[in-house]
Amino acid sequence: MNDDRITTDRYVQIATLTLVAILAILAGMVLRSMAVVAIPVVMAIFVTLAILPLDRGVAAHMPKPLRWLGRAVVMIFLLLCIALFVGGLVYCVQRIAAQVPDLTEELGSILPGPHEAGPAGLWQDLRNLIDARSGSLSSAMLEGAAGLAQMFANAMGMMITGTVLVLFLVLLAVSEGDLWHSKVGEISSGRGARDWYDVFETMGTTLRQFILVRTFLGLLTAAVYTAWLWPFAIDLLLVWALLTFLLNFIPNLGSLLSGVLPTFYAFLTLDFGTAFLIGAGLLVIEQVLGNWVDPKMQGRRVSLSPLVILIAILFWGALWGVAGAFLATPMTLSIMIIANTIPPLRPVALLLSNECTHADLDKALACE
Repeated sequence: MNDDRITTDRYVQIATLTLVAILAILAGMVLRSMAVVAIPVVMAIFVTLAILPLDRGVAAHMPKPLRWLGRAVVMIFLLLCIALFVGGLVYCVQRIAAQVPDLTEELGSILPGPHEAGPAGLWQDLRNLIDARSGSLSSAMLEGAAGLAQMFANAMGMMITGTVLVLFLVLLAVSEGDLWHSKVGEISSGRGARDWYDVFETMGTTLRQFILVRTFLGLLTAAVYTAWLWPFAIDLLLVWALLTFLLNFIPNLGSLLSGVLPTFYAFLTLDFGTAFLIGAGLLVIEQVLGNWVDPKMQGRRVSLSPLVILIAILFWGALWGVAGAFLATPMTLSIMIIANTIPPLRPVALLLSNECTHADLDKALACE
């Protein structure tokens, strides 16, 4: 009898996971087609959960007729953070784009000419391939740079447009925070309401910890990278520092890009030995910060599997582009927290986490 019950439970679990997978695929298709609306809404939800305690804390110190001033202060602070983030990205793209003509000349000088073919004609084949596609190395690089600049321009335009919508959504959501709190209590009375309150509190706490840790680690990594690059007299030092800080908000993949870009630039503008030394040093720094400092600071609360984070970045990046890459970790964190609250989906939460048992995961997500 017990064996039949265990078998039935397994079938139910398998069926549930299959249904979740199907629904996830369908949801992905819907989210991709509705990216223009979905991205601002999702971002507004995360921002609201993260800043709601700040809004309440400021309002608590204001007289009742002037509590709207506290909300205005919070919104100005949020707008300033977004402006600095977007402005930093735009500055980096502009400075790198300005260096493209010089980089094409450097790359052209690295490749041997038609009468200087290397072993087995490798260099000649490479040059012939480039010439066949674009007519010249310079035009190929410029076309690639133009396409990349266009992609970033589109992303920035979409980001700026979405930012305005996000700010309005956040303002409305924060203003109606108490109202929605009452609605949840009315719909899910008793124990159910308390569970969902805990879920939202856990999500907000986890998001705030994620943002604070990524910000500190970004500043620390940028400072260490700058200290390492300074003696080599590499150009665009401020750009590499800014990119390191900004890309740090994309775990794993962002740190890889922030190390590869200055190394590749050094390869084009300096000698091979110096570029190799720069790359090796950045790799060592990243390993120390990523494998020791980051886990120590992040703690157990943000307990996502590194493999899951990388897959999530690739998935959400393919789904929503640059915005998806930045939202991948908060999205996955939220899915893990919500799935851990619903009994049939607890196996999904455990698979997404970096824990071995459900008890460890519950402990990691427990509100402090």
